Amino acid sequence: ANAGEASIARMDKIRNCKGPIPTADLRRELQVSMQKYAPVYRNSDDLATGKSVISDIMKKYQDVGIKDRSMVWNTDLIETLELENLINQAVQEMYSAEARKESRGAHAHEN
Repeated sequence: ANAGEASIARMDKIRNCKGPIPTADLRRELQVSMQKYAPVYRNSDDLATGKSVISDIMKKYQDVGIKDRSMVWNTDLIETLELENLINQAVQEMYSAEARKESRGAHAHEN
């Protein structure tokens, strides 16, 4: 009887968020940080720094705000939902990459 209510509540919460940070600004910060701290060729120091940076971005997501409250063709809502997914992926990637201590391919750890 309650199928999908959690999803609808999540969408409504995001659709009505009024924080000061625009979605596009936080997405750009996430993109730049991932390119800087978890590029194709990685090292331990950058990954350790990246964990902190990505965790801070995840916290900032609580202050994201969108202007469009409509339910029709709301690209602001879709981009914010996508950003939440990207942040979750980035955190998982950064933490798992930093935890891998052996060198493999482009993921190198210097002794």
